[in-house]
Amino acid sequence: MKITLIISTYNRSDFLEIVLSSVFSQSYKDFDVIIAEDGNNTDVKEVVDSYKSRESVSITHLTQQDKGFRKCRILNRAVASAAGKFLVFIDGDCALHPHFISEYAKRSKDNVCLFGRRVMLGKSFTDKLMNRERTTKQMNMLSIVCSDSKRKENSIYLPFRFSFKKHGIVGSNFCVSKENILKINGFDEDFESACLGEDTDIERRLRLAGVGFRSTKFNTIQYHLHHAMTDRIESYNKSFGVYAKKLKQNSYWCLNGLIKKKESL
Repeated sequence: MKITLIISTYNRSDFLEIVLSSVFSQSYKDFDVIIAEDGNNTDVKEVVDSYKSRESVSITHLTQQDKGFRKCRILNRAVASAAGKFLVFIDGDCALHPHFISEYAKRSKDNVCLFGRRVMLGKSFTDKLMNRERTTKQMNMLSIVCSDSKRKENSIYLPFRFSFKKHGIVGSNFCVSKENILKINGFDEDFESACLGEDTDIERRLRLAGVGFRSTKFNTIQYHLHHAMTDRIESYNKSFGVYAKKLKQNSYWCLNGLIKKKESL
């Protein structure tokens, strides 16, 4: 197994249904799926079970009690159980271009972290998707250009484009070898608020571990489903406080990751 797709999700079974529709419409087939749910929602389970019953691709559903933001914890469980040599991380509100996994598969390298970008779908466009049997089959660049979406340029698919941009990963769209994510001890569970722990801190520590970075913008295309955004200032400030302490430690190994309380390297 070359690729394990890890989907982090929280409570939005309707979004997950659209995302899984795009996952099982991929041109590339040599992958398995882990759904990392930061909670234990009955509706999410029903959606996952419905796909398990009709898809040949292996689907593992990991859950945990809903005790606040513990995304890094459930992601570590997903990493530990992943069978793929390379791990692709997406969020449960981000649908995929049909060649999304194929592009990661053909560009993946042992000591390089790849990262893409996403289209920010507008409310009207998202509502249409939700009302069309929750499928992405009718979605294309033209329909997005004519919609109320933002960052429309990110919908352009250029399979032969190579980028040398080397910074700026987002937690909803990146690929790294399992060996390298194990090397840095996975995600730091000290981050108990959104914003930095599942991407910025991962990028920082992978760099310290000697991993290179390359953008896959216009290759690994992703569509973020519109939803109301809560005020994240408090969450950001809390995360940044944790991140500032991590910067001072200047270590690629986190103490509260896959392995707990091991001395820094």
